[in-house]
Amino acid sequence: MSLVTTTGAGPVLTIELNRPEARNALSLELCDAIVEALDEANHHNAARVVVVAGAGPVFCSGADFAAVSGPEGVDFLPAFERMLEAVWGHRLPTVARIQGAALGGGLQLATVCDFRVAASDARLGIPSSRLGVVVNLENVERLVELVGIARAKEVLMTGTTFSGADALQPGLVSEVCAPHELEGTTERMALAIAALAPLSVQGAKRAIRAIAGERSVRRLNPEAALEVDALVAEAYASDDLGEGIRAMSERRPPDFTGS
Repeated sequence: MSLVTTTGAGPVLTIELNRPEARNALSLELCDAIVEALDEANHHNAARVVVVAGAGPVFCSGADFAAVSGPEGVDFLPAFERMLEAVWGHRLPTVARIQGAALGGGLQLATVCDFRVAASDARLGIPSSRLGVVVNLENVERLVELVGIARAKEVLMTGTTFSGADALQPGLVSEVCAPHELEGTTERMALAIAALAPLSVQGAKRAIRAIAGERSVRRLNPEAALEVDALVAEAYASDDLGEGIRAMSERRPPDFTGS
């Protein structure tokens, strides 16, 4: 079974994560498959918008921690970052179609899309502080640009999970609709963008990305960037991460020690 399916012969191309049995959790192989699908999207001459979606009842439940904590764990983070950068930097505008849950890496995938349409009963959050993970610098920057410093603190430091309806006001999503209207609402948004001048839309996206890159902390304050990188690595090697994963699987509160 293919980990990603691509559908659409017209102006809207849909790339669908296809691990419904795992709630579309991100593995190394799935991240690589998304990058490959995005690369192939560049060769669809009719395509003007890419919709990123999840098969089944969930958009993306985050990283597959069963795989990340195993032998492939050392390679997962680079693959995950390559995937996010491929979405963020794709020449075509992208729309995330969010049903069920967009948690952790799933919400990070949604935030690198240009637009996000969510069902009102969807759940969105980054429970990194509940797991013992430190989100890397670029993904924190993107979240701050999207929702502002105060809301980014709420998302990352408290592990708050928002409903789709509650995520509209802070800017986590672009549009909210009833669950049964999700596909139609997303399609209408994508077709409205596809009807506009392609060079104008793509040029605006590229210019905005260039401005964001110029303002990045990694560029302006490399010492701080290295400090965050070290914290990310320390967290992934910590006992707390193992405890966070075990606690989640055992459905109990974690007992973190800070080591």
